[in-house]
Amino acid sequence: MYKTFYAGQNYRIYICGSDALPDIEFQVLDVNRNVLYDNRKNDYSRLWDFKLESSQQLIISLRVKNSEGETDELISGCVAIMFGIKENKE
Repeated sequence: MYKTFYAGQNYRIYICGSDALPDIEFQVLDVNRNVLYDNRKNDYSRLWDFKLESSQQLIISLRVKNSEGETDELISGCVAIMFGIKENKE
């Protein structure tokens, strides 16, 4: 998913997923595909707070991990991406 974020804003990305799903991996990349955040390095955290110095379009990439040991059973569920902006109080 591509989304534009603006300089000077405090953002939060939050990934919501069904409890029946295995861990959800998400990465945030710039348009050159440089990884800015990878939740695998943070114990599959479902949120990331950040602030950009310049406005830019970012890529949000999601992947639901394969469940271990249950390859014959199809698991279904829903995943949503929420974006929030925190008001700057200066």
